[in-house]
Amino acid sequence: MSNEFTSEQPNTCSAKNPEPDTCWSWVVCLACAISNIIITGIAVSYGIIFPTLLEEFQQGKAKTALVGSLAMVGLGIFSTLVAKVYNRIGPRATVIIGVIICSGALLATSQGNNIYLILLTYGVIFGFGSCFIFLPPYLVIPRYFVKRRSLAVGVVAMGVGGGLFVMSPIMTVLLDELGWRKTYMVLAGFVALSVPLICTIQRLPPEKTEDVAERNVKGRCCESIWTVFRNKRFDIIFISMNLYYVVHYIPSVHMVRYCEDLGISSAQASRLYLYSGLTSMLSRPLVGWLCDMKWIDAVYVYQLMAGIDGVATLLLPLARSYLHFVLYFILYGFADGTIGCSSCIAILSCFTSKQRSLGLGFSFMLSASMAAAGPPLGGLLADEVGSYVPAFYMTGIVILLGASVVFLVPFVKSHIQRDSVNPLEVLLVVQKCTVV
Repeated sequence: MSNEFTSEQPNTCSAKNPEPDTCWSWVVCLACAISNIIITGIAVSYGIIFPTLLEEFQQGKAKTALVGSLAMVGLGIFSTLVAKVYNRIGPRATVIIGVIICSGALLATSQGNNIYLILLTYGVIFGFGSCFIFLPPYLVIPRYFVKRRSLAVGVVAMGVGGGLFVMSPIMTVLLDELGWRKTYMVLAGFVALSVPLICTIQRLPPEKTEDVAERNVKGRCCESIWTVFRNKRFDIIFISMNLYYVVHYIPSVHMVRYCEDLGISSAQASRLYLYSGLTSMLSRPLVGWLCDMKWIDAVYVYQLMAGIDGVATLLLPLARSYLHFVLYFILYGFADGTIGCSSCIAILSCFTSKQRSLGLGFSFMLSASMAAAGPPLGGLLADEVGSYVPAFYMTGIVILLGASVVFLVPFVKSHIQRDSVNPLEVLLVVQKCTVV
């Protein structure tokens, strides 16, 4: 990494001479959290703009949903490439590159005259650029903290839930007052706020020798990625997790349109994202603390919440009043946070320290790819039958199938002790990001 980001100065609460666990570390943590709230909020709140684009271009639910799917997947799927860029040029330059790409993509999206151009500008280009903004905070924060690292990472890891909670009402107001084209112009300005935020990182605290050695081990492990599949417990969790995430985002992307079909206003439907964002944000550190108890196995926490989520989604077509949808989205957000955290812990418990990053990186990169297929598939099914009901039934059934796969876990031998894992520190990768 560039010498610009190293320091051998004595401990001080200063941006230019940083040491871990100082007051400036918390300034950086807060700035990184706000930056991630903005970029993830824009990506995961696509469901608010989805009905407007559907009406504007009349290209069907599948194609229109694919735009948002690609943008959400972009947050994690390019992580390996972005990590290499980060290691070469440092966090500030990496984020600035992302801001330029994302702001340009959002401005281009605002001028789009067909869904295919928006698929390119927002789905592909914005999704690609968003990873340059999203990933660096997860790599920076462990350098700024030692004693309070878990808490600091937990603050940054609330980005998805916090993004829904903060950005969804902002996007709703912008859409109502300005229309979708000017909304994307304003969002380009919001993305630019990441530049002064990330500039709070003047220098990085010195990296520990053992951290450098561990990173080198991780690089060598990438040469034998298929070795992780020799772990049967991991195989079961991996299959279950991919079944879950392939359909997880179908309700989130399509809910506003579904509510409009039932006579619920788009303004009311957009407020549902507040509830899911808040519960997702709050549930993550709670589940991390819960799984720290030795008598609780994270894989069964994951299974229980996935089962409840699947049943709730199967019952979703019975919902008629706004209160029913509020209750569902509260549960949906809690499931999102619980499963995101517990699945990380469950995977970490399968491996030794040398293999954990490899297993997590590969599983989350593939699950991000799988997640891109869900909303377009749900939209295609809704287009074919003229209703979202079969799509929700499909979602619930696949989630329950994924939860059922976990019943195979007791039949395989676990070689790794759970108490070797620090559950709160897995929030570093909760957002399905390959932080290797």
